[in-house]
Amino acid sequence: MTVTNRRARSPRGSGEDLRDALVTATAKLLETQDLNTLSVRTVTSATGVSPTALYLHFADLPELLRAVKARFFGELRDSLLAADGDVRSLAKAYLRYAREHEGRYAVMFHAHRRTDAPAAPAAELVELGWAAFEPLIAAVGAVLPDASDDELRETSLELWLALHGRAQLSVAMPWFELPDEDRYVDRLVRHLLGQPA
Repeated sequence: MTVTNRRARSPRGSGEDLRDALVTATAKLLETQDLNTLSVRTVTSATGVSPTALYLHFADLPELLRAVKARFFGELRDSLLAADGDVRSLAKAYLRYAREHEGRYAVMFHAHRRTDAPAAPAAELVELGWAAFEPLIAAVGAVLPDASDDELRETSLELWLALHGRAQLSVAMPWFELPDEDRYVDRLVRHLLGQPA
């Protein structure tokens, strides 16, 4: 006889608690489990509810994953806002988040492989992605106060691309000898913004 841990029935009106529990359980699973092996059953089993309960809050697994990504983008923004505010501190905070939360970072930027055209991203994710990026744009703007909006956006994107590339490469090729993070950031800021180390 198999005994399963069932979640106690929630009181009426506590649907948001269950929704949050599903997002939390999924986030925890993704710290150690590959995204491609995640299923509705593994999430509901970890949460102690039936698959039906999940479908009361999310249309499908991709919608649940969007909610998880939204949480992680919020965490990244909080990490950047907690940094000193200068470009170097923000860049180092970005790389630290990616390194310390490897599973979360991978989920944030995961793209489903499809043969047909991918669906447009959820508006909420686009908004949260830009919100997480805003502290970096503001820091670049403080260094380049006379830059046009286009120049500011392009320079900020170049900085982010370089940070994201290093973060991804350190996971994909951990055996490859990358430059020290601090030295990498110093050189990057100097090349892009002309700031001395």
